[in-house]
Amino acid sequence: MKQNIKRFVVLMLLLTFTINVVNSPERINAQESRSSKSILLLGVDTGDLGRSDHGRSDVMMLLTVNSTTELITVTSIPRDAYVMIPGYYMDKINHAYAFGGPELSMQSVEQWFDIEIDNYIAVNMAGLKEVIDAVGGIDVVSPTSFSISGYDFSAGEAITLDGDKALAYVRERYTSGGDYGRQERQRQVVQGLISKMASFDSILNFQSVYSTMSSNIETDLGFLNLVQLFADYRQLANSVEFYQLSGGGTMIDGIYYDLIYDDSYNEVMANLSSQLN
Repeated sequence: MKQNIKRFVVLMLLLTFTINVVNSPERINAQESRSSKSILLLGVDTGDLGRSDHGRSDVMMLLTVNSTTELITVTSIPRDAYVMIPGYYMDKINHAYAFGGPELSMQSVEQWFDIEIDNYIAVNMAGLKEVIDAVGGIDVVSPTSFSISGYDFSAGEAITLDGDKALAYVRERYTSGGDYGRQERQRQVVQGLISKMASFDSILNFQSVYSTMSSNIETDLGFLNLVQLFADYRQLANSVEFYQLSGGGTMIDGIYYDLIYDDSYNEVMANLSSQLN
């Protein structure tokens, strides 16, 4: 009982403080001076299916939000993209996480695009299941037909994904369009989560989701920072554009890499330049 009372008091303090922060003149001035923000989203292949090692970032997306253009963009980065890993050598970009965690992943993307990334959020497989269950599931339309882990998905079929089904949906890549097909479904899940969380009517909803997945998420954003982002940009949830870095596969010393096409890279660079001022 005492523990529940303590939690309630803490939540009320957080709510009062957050309302004051979001609506304070200092906060408003800070928003006006900085209209854009970038966050690296990482999905790590550990935490479920018997995997408990450090893992690699099999999902990499760069999210930008800009209150001036009133737009959110999400750029998918192929996990096998052949890039320079700072302090190491040319390698698959998802190996940066294995070498140096989310910080090195950020540095790799920053160096590749000559930008600064503000923050990162890394979620493992168990965390993905938890957050989707915590928001009550998400709705998607499968772009292809495939089966995995006992689930059957049909092209054009509207379906509601719970945590377990969503994990299967974003994992398959052998019979459903390869890694690019998988990235398309990953973007659908991100869009579904953005839309669902934008519908939250209070900080208590957000805190509940955060607490549920806190053991399976790694981020340099504190809870109050996440709440501020939520308050600042929730009105942009229906203004999301998606970009896909694309390339061609090649073998180098017997290892498969994805060499990103110049026109795809230049398109993404132009968008990042616009979004991040």
